[in-house]
Amino acid sequence: MSKNSIIAEDISGKVALLMGNEAIARGALEASVSVAAGYPGTPATEIIESLFTISESWPEIYVEWSTNEKVAFEVAYAASMCDVRGIAVMKHVGLNVALDSVMTAGYSGARGGLVLVSADDPNCYSSQNEQDNRFLARHALIPVFEPSDVQEAKDMTKFAFDFSEEYKTLVMIRTTTRLSHSRGNVIFGNINKDWKKGEFDFDIARWTFLPNIARTLRKEQLKRFKEIEEITNNLPFNWLKINNGSKLGIISSGISNAFVEDYLKALNLADEVSLLKIGITHPPPRKLIIDLLSNVEKVLIVEELEPFIELYVNAISNEINRKIQVFGKDLVPRFSEITPDRVLNALAKFTGKSLPAFSENQTEEEICVVAPPRPPVLCPGCGHSAFFYALKVAISKISQKPSILSGDIGCYTLGYFKPLEAIHTAICMGGSIGLANGFSKVTDAPVFAIIGDSTFFHAGIPALINAVFNNSKIIVTVLDNYTTAMTGLQVDPGTGKNLTGTTQRILIEEVAKGVGVKFVRVVDPYELGVMIETIKEAFQHDGPSLIVARHLCSLLEVREKRKRGEKIIPYQVMEEKCTSCHLCVSNYSCPALSVNEEKIVIDEMLCTGCGVCAKICPESAIVQSTEL
Repeated sequence: MSKNSIIAEDISGKVALLMGNEAIARGALEASVSVAAGYPGTPATEIIESLFTISESWPEIYVEWSTNEKVAFEVAYAASMCDVRGIAVMKHVGLNVALDSVMTAGYSGARGGLVLVSADDPNCYSSQNEQDNRFLARHALIPVFEPSDVQEAKDMTKFAFDFSEEYKTLVMIRTTTRLSHSRGNVIFGNINKDWKKGEFDFDIARWTFLPNIARTLRKEQLKRFKEIEEITNNLPFNWLKINNGSKLGIISSGISNAFVEDYLKALNLADEVSLLKIGITHPPPRKLIIDLLSNVEKVLIVEELEPFIELYVNAISNEINRKIQVFGKDLVPRFSEITPDRVLNALAKFTGKSLPAFSENQTEEEICVVAPPRPPVLCPGCGHSAFFYALKVAISKISQKPSILSGDIGCYTLGYFKPLEAIHTAICMGGSIGLANGFSKVTDAPVFAIIGDSTFFHAGIPALINAVFNNSKIIVTVLDNYTTAMTGLQVDPGTGKNLTGTTQRILIEEVAKGVGVKFVRVVDPYELGVMIETIKEAFQHDGPSLIVARHLCSLLEVREKRKRGEKIIPYQVMEEKCTSCHLCVSNYSCPALSVNEEKIVIDEMLCTGCGVCAKICPESAIVQSTEL
């Protein structure tokens, strides 16, 4: 039985300690979701993983990792078209990929319940930006539900499916990193068990977006959204508490509301302010906002990232000619995630009370516990490190001009850091090859695109086709480690496996040949000499070339060796031979290597026995333990 099988139990009233993402999965189960699709990405990944765990007990649910977020949304959208319930799961930047289809779904609305989970990442813990997708939902005219705790994450998800069907609309559930990965007690509800076989209705005037049809659906969309605006004030996740006599009001949403409520109680302020908690942030509950504004002189809006609710509050205040002081992003930062300390600071300034406010200038002694800085590094034995070393050696031999190294989103983005310093750009999934196309047209520099296997399938193929189509002289290297490593070792089309078992494996090199790339090579990056020569050979090719640097992720490799009972033999440094040239740490990166009093030291607990450092050492001073 799976370790997470508890979330699949059919026991109403059971209390379980769940992660926010697991709670969303449980809510989808209780709502009898039929189809779940997504693409791995922090902080959303565990939702699909949890739903797959559930599907092992409830085979009525189909779950897949899709090749990208657009495809994932379309899989769920198709389920809705067939009058069964579908959920699409992605991180915030994934919605950019899916937006084309999402905007259209905003026009057509839903038939079966259709829920889109967007997990935003304030503070960019694992992302290239801090995007607030409430604005994209506003653009698409779709409702946004924002849970404030783990229990509400489960309850909102279940409610969202019913809401979607009742009002025939796509619904977005917006979470943020702190809620996605926090844990709390969740009370289970009933599982509806309302699964059925989907049937397409052939309502082609609703599902075929020719311009004349779209114009008609646009009017229906506006009418539908107007109806939703009217009922938002009465939805169970929005509530208002007016404290008569108080001139202070607070509006909060999402995880911010949990912090606000905790501090109001802890600081005995609960009876001194009026509080509006907004769970449905788009469209906002206009009547509740007006009721609050009519009873206070100052209001503080506490929300994560952008001033979304704040803009509405200011507009409504002007419309009703209620001149009150509205505080928001002047007290609560517009960047990074909202923390309890930031909420406390905002409350102190807003109420004018002497609260134990936190200062970002506190000393380490005042904070008491400070985690030591830990620069991100590739894992011991990672094939990516070997590739980057070979790349730098090859570049030093092929051109006097500095090469442009166009990177992508994945573990290998860590090649940006010292000592590798082998990534010059990284903008979005698939951007490495897209940018490389452009670089090749406007510079004379050697141009390399560096992309991972899952990212290649996600968004790299169209850009590779463009390189062939426009004869761009670029060297594309796909770092294939047989997994989607950065987000937790998920399967991808190149692994020969999907969530349900074995499937046809799609080879990157065959895709490249199929779209017309003439120079295609597959090399194990551990073979440094071959890797270097292959890169040099690719540079001589006139047109796009592609190298697959293929080696199993070192985490998986070590696990497989241990399962087979193989002993991992670490490497050691022969001190009498080591000249302290430091080539192994200045040009190569491995956490198992360090310097102690100018001498190289290998941590045998970290060493995976890959032997790359031994090949790099010019003095042959690094050998396996058995050779000493």
